[in-house]
Amino acid sequence: MPAGWTTVKLTDIATIQGGGTPSRTEAAYFGGDLPWVTPTDLAPIGKINVLGNVAETLTTAGLANSSAKLLPAGSVLFSSRASIGKIAVTDRDCATNQGFINLTPKADAVCPWFLAYLLGRYIGDLIELAGKTTFLEIPRGKFKDFEIAIPPLPEQRRVVARIKECMGRMEEIESLRNSSRAQQKHLSASLIESELHPSLTGEEGWAIRTVAELVTSVRNGRSIAQDTEGLADGAVLTLTAVRGIDLGVEFQKPIALPDNVAQQFGIDEGDVFVSRANTIELVGLAAVAEVKPAGRLIYPDLLIKLKADRAHILPRYLAYALRSASARKQIKARALGSSQTMVKISGERLREVRLPVPSLHKQAQIISRLDAAHELIRALATEYASGEAEGLRGTILRKAFAGEL
Repeated sequence: MPAGWTTVKLTDIATIQGGGTPSRTEAAYFGGDLPWVTPTDLAPIGKINVLGNVAETLTTAGLANSSAKLLPAGSVLFSSRASIGKIAVTDRDCATNQGFINLTPKADAVCPWFLAYLLGRYIGDLIELAGKTTFLEIPRGKFKDFEIAIPPLPEQRRVVARIKECMGRMEEIESLRNSSRAQQKHLSASLIESELHPSLTGEEGWAIRTVAELVTSVRNGRSIAQDTEGLADGAVLTLTAVRGIDLGVEFQKPIALPDNVAQQFGIDEGDVFVSRANTIELVGLAAVAEVKPAGRLIYPDLLIKLKADRAHILPRYLAYALRSASARKQIKARALGSSQTMVKISGERLREVRLPVPSLHKQAQIISRLDAAHELIRALATEYASGEAEGLRGTILRKAFAGEL
């Protein structure tokens, strides 16, 4: 324990209360002026923020007719059930449901942000208070008696300032890394362009052909509403299935699937799928089914299926070519819509897109190089996982409360 710090119980430095939920059968209890917080209103575990928007509010009657308590601004909310460890500092009066243990700091003992960060530092120890039950919940009595070390108020404020400074820098780094991962999609398009465009490769033997000349069929899929009655005997892909070069067959929703529809809109090895409707940045993305999916699976109306003419083009090369920078530019130019949040490209317009095509042997070589490059890009994109960010936050808090900041 750092010099000058003293050991206290949480109950010594804060008023500790729970929350509650009014009867849902009484409409008059909800929709008032008092914010009523549930754990879903808070940021993920590891991020300690000021209380933001909340989904529900209580009336005075709702507060009076429940075990919810009025919490003043400057209180610290701590989720104590299931997802234990979500934390927020309130900037206004509010109440919470029973999923919280709430702390109102005693002004002469602890400042709200120091207390919030302190709880964040000891989340692991606090979770252990819940025991080994199936439904984890921290008993309020054990929580009150939990011991921590605190310094005088001036040192608390200095520590809070340093934590916020470090957290702010970490958020900047995380933002830059996220931006970098997003930009890798554009890097991929440029990388593909450098492999596929004859004017850049400087090689002869290439031909410029339209999609219409390279496929034997172009067909929209079939959309069926997701099954909600337990009658599903099949599935339909979602748009997320074409985010990567390999068709993501795991992105599907259950449906009741008639046999004739399953036959007409099934998926075979080598089928190339293109998103027919999406944002301007995502419309026209292509993916290939390397193997025939197991089970009864169809593709939706928002995807277009292309059957490659294998005498002229390999299916995987076709998918890559449609992801090249020049193809993306053509697709975006042909996509129609009044809003950039949703534009569409028709099968007819997709047929007009022109692609550079070498020999089948050369296509296979290009596929091999692009697969290797994309594997490297995927590895780099996942190198900095969200768990690493949470680890850095934890390190900052451990150092802060060890007197090392």
